Amino acid sequence: MTEMYDSSEIAHMVERQWKKWLLLTEQRAREESRQFAPTITVSRERGSGGSSIGKLVAERLGFVLFDSEIVDHVARSAAVDRLVVTHLDERSQHSIKSWSDRVSHAKNFSPQSYMAHLVKTILTIGEKGQAVIIGRGAHLLLPVERCFRVRVIAPPEIRIQRLAAGSGMEPSEAEAVIAETDKHRAEFIRENFQQIDANPLLYDLVINTGRIELETAAELVGRAVEAKYRKVLPGQPAGIHPSGSAPAAQP
Repeated sequence: MTEMYDSSEIAHMVERQWKKWLLLTEQRAREESRQFAPTITVSRERGSGGSSIGKLVAERLGFVLFDSEIVDHVARSAAVDRLVVTHLDERSQHSIKSWSDRVSHAKNFSPQSYMAHLVKTILTIGEKGQAVIIGRGAHLLLPVERCFRVRVIAPPEIRIQRLAAGSGMEPSEAEAVIAETDKHRAEFIRENFQQIDANPLLYDLVINTGRIELETAAELVGRAVEAKYRKVLPGQPAGIHPSGSAPAAQP
């Protein structure tokens, strides 16, 4: 005997199952979104203020800042002197080999060793998230969906002026330091990641601090991160500082 079902009952059953599936998938998506917290990476030109912006962003979002701290992590991971890692930090493989060949206690710390420990350190930080990583190619190591990639630039004359004012160097000396640092960082990215660090397509946001104040730049980054990871960072509204006051407008 064939059972007959009212088409309206079938329609209601399908609708209930559909709603149940939607609820389950929404719950799963929320659970998956809570499994990670984003990491902000800041690539910067020397004298552009990128490190300062990274610090301000970390303070704003309550994230942990990793800049020179990465040197400490790599040194501990590789069990070598911090001074050794400092000299190799964000340098090309040629520069690393040239320097280590002249220093006896660094001979066992090859370019490959440096990169292996650096990658391990950055991936560990990225796995936990809620961090701001300055430089070191972090934007090319971490999954795109789990990090917000920032590039900070500025006109050469402004970078020279900032570095000279902040370090007491003569402008000519500051210019030479900037040129050398930019060269090493560009070679580091090219040799280890086969990329050009100035390529804007590698970043989610490129900021020219020649026209934007550092505080405003940090505000832009914070707003963008909060917007992109709204489900993961449901905290304070965009544009509101931890103090609870809105930032003053910058000229």
